[in-house]
Amino acid sequence: MSRAASGDTTQLDMTGHGSVRREERAYVMLRVGDVVDVRAIDEGEKLVLGRGEEADVVVDDTRVSRKHAEITLREGCLYVKDLGSRNGTRVGGSVLRDEERTVARGDEIVVGSTHATVVALPAAPVSSHEADAIVVNPRMQQLFALVERLAAVPTAVLLCGETGVGKEIFAELLHRRGPRAAGPLVRLNCAAVPEALLESELFGHERGAFTGATDRKRGFLELADRGTLFLDEVGDLPLSMQAKLLRALETQRVQRVGGRQEVSFDVRIVCATHRDLQRMVSDESFRGDLYYRIAGFVLDVPPLRERSDEILPLAEYFATRFALKLGQSAPQIEDDARDKLVAYAWPGNVRELKNAVEHAVVLAGSGPVEQEHLPRTLSVRSGEPGASMQDHVDSAERHAIERALAAAEGHRAKAAEILGISKRTLQYRLAKWGIKG
Repeated sequence: MSRAASGDTTQLDMTGHGSVRREERAYVMLRVGDVVDVRAIDEGEKLVLGRGEEADVVVDDTRVSRKHAEITLREGCLYVKDLGSRNGTRVGGSVLRDEERTVARGDEIVVGSTHATVVALPAAPVSSHEADAIVVNPRMQQLFALVERLAAVPTAVLLCGETGVGKEIFAELLHRRGPRAAGPLVRLNCAAVPEALLESELFGHERGAFTGATDRKRGFLELADRGTLFLDEVGDLPLSMQAKLLRALETQRVQRVGGRQEVSFDVRIVCATHRDLQRMVSDESFRGDLYYRIAGFVLDVPPLRERSDEILPLAEYFATRFALKLGQSAPQIEDDARDKLVAYAWPGNVRELKNAVEHAVVLAGSGPVEQEHLPRTLSVRSGEPGASMQDHVDSAERHAIERALAAAEGHRAKAAEILGISKRTLQYRLAKWGIKG
């Protein structure tokens, strides 16, 4: 427990029912000269290193091929593969040439002037009590208490708040604490699915309904039967889809794309958005009838800057959990780093704080976390008096990137498409700001 919150911190078990979950994510530390970056690799994701603009990590080195090597996480194991490069990929004391091998924590992968050190691999499954939420702020404690009461009733709930504040935690709590806990909790990020695929994702499709529909597919509404459907970023639904969703929710029946028969379902609906849906209703960019259907009870989740008393407890919590994953003891966060954490405005909210702390723990090694270990972006405080125009521009750019990554659920290619920039430009911006996708 944090010193700053001793005696005032509430820990809430968010998963319940003795469930077990595994964090399917590995971390590598990239080092090019004096520049250090930490990258997360999710299960099934590939991190390509090379000199070409299509690479995820662009290495400006003539010894490096356009697509030189890739690092992949599959079934909890991290693999490095040389992609037929001219000079091979060095792993430890050997050189890979057009081959693949597993790597362990501490192994170093060398591609030209870039050194990638494996600092963490997916942890073994952990019991649910290790996945807690830290609640310190009185306003947040009241909010959690209200959610506990709402969980028992079937009212549709709309969660409002900035990207990264933790709206998904409340959605999970509404499900786990309610009578549908034994059923599925199905999540769909409406902003991350291309419009052409949304109908199929929500309602499903029959075999042969369109090119590529080789099998029957049940949609998210069917998959959530007798459980909860969590629609994140519901404000990004196109108007045409809003009308179809409203009809489905009203009738509790759905017709798959290409099908003729309707299928019944029984779901509780929980939605979340960072947009002002009431203003969108006034602008006629969001249907009023759908708004009143999903907003049976509206909960506003405050941004982290409005509950600054939770910054240090959350930072210590994230530092402890990540250090344990690295096989290290919980690190001490020094006063200079604590001051920097509290002074920063956190436009990316709790998600940004978690990434910043993990970045710092990697750089600190087994020692205490100091100010120099925090991402350099924390030096930009656009909200303070005297901030330059460039500070404001930089902060806005960074916030836009974080929003796009959140909407794309961490997929960088999708985030670049949302932002209207190339993947290489996004890579440059991520490295510039130390943002972890």
